[in-house]
Amino acid sequence: MNSSENPTQDSQQDRRNQADLSDLRIGEFLLLRRLGSGGMADVYLAEQTSLGRQVAVKVLKNDSLQGRSDVLLKRFEQEARAAGGLSHPNVVQIITTGHENNIAYIVQEYVPGLNLSQWIRRNGPPDFSTGVKWLQQMAAALSAAAEAGIVHRDIKPENILLNRQATAKVTDFGLAQLNQPAPARMNLTQAGTTLGTPWYMSPEQIQGTKLDHRSDQYSLGVTAWHMFAGRPPFPGRNPMTVAVQHLKELPPPLATLRPDLPLPLCTIIDRMLAKKPEDRFPDGPSLELALAAAAAMPPRELSAEPADLVGRLRRYRPAITLAVGAMLACTLATWTFARLTASPIQLPAPSVYPEIRKQPSAARQYALAMLQPDRQDLWNAVSRFYPESTEAEMASLQLGVALMASAVPDAAGALKAFSAVREKGEVAPEKNYLQLLGMIGQAWTLRDRPRSPELEQLLSDIQQQIDNYQSDDLLQLDIDRAPIELQQYFGRLQMTRRQPL
Repeated sequence: MNSSENPTQDSQQDRRNQADLSDLRIGEFLLLRRLGSGGMADVYLAEQTSLGRQVAVKVLKNDSLQGRSDVLLKRFEQEARAAGGLSHPNVVQIITTGHENNIAYIVQEYVPGLNLSQWIRRNGPPDFSTGVKWLQQMAAALSAAAEAGIVHRDIKPENILLNRQATAKVTDFGLAQLNQPAPARMNLTQAGTTLGTPWYMSPEQIQGTKLDHRSDQYSLGVTAWHMFAGRPPFPGRNPMTVAVQHLKELPPPLATLRPDLPLPLCTIIDRMLAKKPEDRFPDGPSLELALAAAAAMPPRELSAEPADLVGRLRRYRPAITLAVGAMLACTLATWTFARLTASPIQLPAPSVYPEIRKQPSAARQYALAMLQPDRQDLWNAVSRFYPESTEAEMASLQLGVALMASAVPDAAGALKAFSAVREKGEVAPEKNYLQLLGMIGQAWTLRDRPRSPELEQLLSDIQQQIDNYQSDDLLQLDIDRAPIELQQYFGRLQMTRRQPL
């Protein structure tokens, strides 16, 4: 049969050879418009006519099959079916797969909205509460994939979809690897083959070695770093440069780029980015537990406030400079006049600090104190205005540090503050971390008395408390709650005592 005998078939064949397949019908799916295009496939918004709903259809490009059709088709179908077995609210659901008229396709849930990369370009890095929520959702999705024996291998901001309810969903399992027993696993990659996106690859993926769920954890760590910093940690000009950076270099400290983020969250992301898989979190639940603890850490609402403050200072810098100059000029004129008239001017003694006002929330009250951490009155205000909050507990620790950091250290006052924290942990089992942190604070206050029986008893109590922890991860999370001075002191204790204390 020639082309003149079947114009409809020729028309569809011509359209398949074109880049855009919009308006083409594949089975019960009418392709409406192209949503995006990747190296091996295009994604279309489509209508499932039998149910009258919108779906996304991923179509494998014909030109990507040149010389390797069997391998890519098997991968396309097998991995899609594997992802289709995942039922999780943070995984884009696979509906079906098919192969019709030389077109291989995957039908999946349509998620209206932006991917994470688009969102960051439009809005900038998210605040702490939004970002950590998305990170928890991504981690939960990968944990479910790992339980199903699936390694995604292409986690990156472009493969994180954000729907209109601001929920993160992991998509594109096209490069997924099935960690099945050998007889059930098809060998669809050759040894040493590297697939994925170099800017987000794990070191072991770059080297082409065997992968497990910890490789996805590394890629998620890179994605999280990018999300909070607004750029990838290794923004090299070419894939080879980036690959070497992943293998050899450490990313810039996220805590420096985003000082509003709680230190425990930065520590978690640092651990996800460990070069060796064994140095990362051992499994998905461990990572999820760590993220849950970090998400609950104060200050929870710091993300916008410091940036807004800096922005305001920058915006009004000319006016501030002018005002300061005027004040200096007036001061100089007053001093000169006083010297000339030999009659000193008596000025009323000003208040050292303005009145502290109650903030809308405990987190904002804590944030205000964080801007001037040496001010004892600001830390006392957190406990005075919000006595039952978690921020008040952390403020008591910060108060102890501030008392010791004053021009004349108040060791007695610091001991009292740390003792109050310890006592609160002793009477509230669900807050036993306060007992440990309070004891560390007490020992830190007495650190200049190395042979003190009181200090020796505290160190013994600290060791006993450490022995009660179920894992080093949980211990580290609780230590990360403390002010940096106490964390550093605890680290020195571990080194001195060669861990355990």
